[in-house]
Order: sequence, then C-alpha cells, then structure tokens
Amino acid sequence: MPNMWNTSLFKTNAKANFSLSYWPFVAVSVLLILLNSEFFTVQLQTYMGDISWLAPYLPYVTDNAVFPWDEWTYRVIYRFQLPWFLLIAIQLLVTNPYEVGACRFFLDNNGSQRAPFSVTIEAGFQRNFGNIVLTQFLRNLFIFLWSLLFLIPGIICAFSYFAVPYILAENPNLDHNRVLQLSKEMTKGHKMDIFLTQLSFFFWFCLEVITANIVGVFYVQPYFNATNAEMYRFLRFEALQRGIAAPGELPGSGTGSTQWRSV
Repeated sequence: MPNMWNTSLFKTNAKANFSLSYWPFVAVSVLLILLNSEFFTVQLQTYMGDISWLAPYLPYVTDNAVFPWDEWTYRVIYRFQLPWFLLIAIQLLVTNPYEVGACRFFLDNNGSQRAPFSVTIEAGFQRNFGNIVLTQFLRNLFIFLWSLLFLIPGIICAFSYFAVPYILAENPNLDHNRVLQLSKEMTKGHKMDIFLTQLSFFFWFCLEVITANIVGVFYVQPYFNATNAEMYRFLRFEALQRGIAAPGELPGSGTGSTQWRSV
C-alpha cells in the first residue's frame, strides 16, 4: 500500500462510499448541517423572544408592577442570557456527540457495506457519552482560545484536532488527553494536505450558494463528509504503521470499515 497523500483517490473512494448509501448519507449530512448552522439559534431566539411563559416563575414580575431592577433582570438575564445558555447546552450535549456519531456512520460506510442511520445515535450518545462531551468541549475550547490570537493560529489548531471526532467514533473510551494528543500527532505534517483537500471543494461550495444549498444538501455535503472520512482512514493507517497509535487505541469498528483502501 502506498503511504502517501492522494486527494484524488480520497475523493474517488468517497464517491463510491456515499453512492452506496446515498439517502442515509444525505440524512446524516443534513442533520449535521442543521446542528452546526444558525437554524437552532434563530428558532430558539424566536421562541425565547416571547418569554411570558416565565412569568409564573418570576414572583416579582407582573404585568402591571415591575420595579426597575426587576425589569432589568427580566429583560437582560432571562431574555438574553438564557437563550445563549441553552444554545451552549445544545452544542455540548447534542451537536458535539452527534458529530461523533456521524463520523462513525461515515466510517462504517466504506464502499462495500452499509451502516444504518441508527449508528449515529449509538456511537454519539450511547457509548461513553460523558467522555465524548468532555473531549469535544476541550477541542472546541482550544480552537477558540487559539483563534483569539488571530485567524491563522485558530485554523492551524482546528486542523490539528481534525481527527478528534473520528478517534472518538472508534474508541469513545480513550482518555480525552490522549485523544487530543493523538490527533495532533496524526495530523503532524498533514495539516496543509487536509487544508488543500478541503479547499478542492471551493467551487462546489460556490455552487451550493448559487443553488440556495440544494446542491449542497443532495451532493456536496455528503461528498465532502465522505472525503473527510477517507482522509481520516489514511491518517489512521499511517499512525498504526508508524507506531504513533497502538491497535488497541484505534480498534476500528469491528468490521474493518476504517481500513485504508489504496485501490
């Protein structure tokens, strides 16, 4: 097996993978888009805009008798902070675990076998949920902190942690520190490769915009997600070959679906 980065091969394998399970790929990808978009932000803020349902729980706030301090509390704390608190909770407890489950789904669909949509729920929410939540939170936190040093450090950090949700998809029991460290070691020397491979979708993303995301939903996003999974398969293969990771740390899915295919 050639141990070299091959974007063309990744994309060829990716097309075969999502073509085999086209509609499940679309469904998993659409939900991933929604959870990572402004959809829930808009919906939640719209719902929280009318917070009259909170009145019974605010004894000092009534329709006709609101003291200035109580009004400030009502309008600022309950109307502003609470929606953002819920959004953060959704990110931590729903979006991040689902991302891990989606990665497991993408890995389990390898061109010769199909995985059901239920894989996303099992892998993301039923297998060491606490470790998944903690590890994903730390990954996002470190990316955010590095982003405070301007855009480039944040981007580099994001590519360093590219493999985190895939590692968790394989082994949700792996210690969070080891997951983060292993991802950095696996992507060392390949961050620019990952960037260029994702950049190769630039015109596809432009077509998404032109078609109001129709092409994105039914083709580009499944294709992009499948390609990312192929990149991880290669990184995993290389990590095991070079001794960066032990086989027990990256056990696969039990079906060999995470194995790198060079042909």
